Amino acid sequence: MRSRLFALLLFAFVSPAPGETETACVRGAALMEARAFREAQDALWQCVLPGAPDREGAYRLAQTYREVKNYGSGLERARKALKQNPASTDLLYINAFLEFRTGRHKESIELLGRAFRIDKYDWRVHHLSALNYVVLDLKDGALEGFRSAVALNPRSPELHYHLARHYYSNNRIEESMTSSRTALRLLPGYPDVLVNLAFCYRSLGDMGQARAHFEMAIEASSRLKARDEWPFINYASFLIEHEEMERSLQLLGEALTLNPQSARARYYLGRIYRKLGRNREAREQLEQSIALDPTDAPAFYELGLLKLRQGDREGGNAMLARFEALKRSKPRQ
Repeated sequence: MRSRLFALLLFAFVSPAPGETETACVRGAALMEARAFREAQDALWQCVLPGAPDREGAYRLAQTYREVKNYGSGLERARKALKQNPASTDLLYINAFLEFRTGRHKESIELLGRAFRIDKYDWRVHHLSALNYVVLDLKDGALEGFRSAVALNPRSPELHYHLARHYYSNNRIEESMTSSRTALRLLPGYPDVLVNLAFCYRSLGDMGQARAHFEMAIEASSRLKARDEWPFINYASFLIEHEEMERSLQLLGEALTLNPQSARARYYLGRIYRKLGRNREAREQLEQSIALDPTDAPAFYELGLLKLRQGDREGGNAMLARFEALKRSKPRQ
């Protein structure tokens, strides 16, 4: 709370005169550190529009949109800015990032291609290209992109983490663990990396280490006061596999305290209630999960099975048909 208050006071009293780009960049970074993302967004636009002194300004600006999720207004502003300065790699990157986050991967890749032709050593371009390729299931392109980004910016823990996740998703467990440990050396206690290591240990059959790393991730996330529900959800999903329902319910309750709109937390609650025979509660949670994220196929599958078991053949088959349609239409992750 103190750091947030300090950053907001900094924003109020150190507002730069026109052209004080570096001051805006520093102020935006301070607001990001305080997790004042909306205020940081405004400051970082003042950093980026005149021409930021380094690549971090636009990168941080992109991350504010990931947190605030005001993608529509961001795209409108970014497109107007790009028309004014079409050769700006910062603005090409911001536009490409927002296109990526709104599912327009072809448009994102086209913008990144323009940025690459201006500066082929921009690690942001390689990184975001790789993220697009992951969604489009272009594994070789994604791996090349992540590796190039890491080579260009080897001090970034996030880049090593994304490379680790790519290795894990392609069953290259030892390489994933190596990249994860590099990320942890750069940023000790990185919750997402600890979760990835937990997944790796699970794949290797070492359930003790998997549990330990899930617990460390939750502890680290709480210590950082990160309002991130995913360490709790990931651990809960692991415990559901091991029939530890009571602890899973506790973790999912904490996840929903952090984010009441979490479709995935409600999906897992539905699964637990179904396993416990609490069918009314299971149905409620699964219906809420679908309402929050109507593109999440597994929730339709669970609800379809539940309805069939309750004798609702028509409703159950409709849910299962929707599940199959979503599976066919959604690119593999």
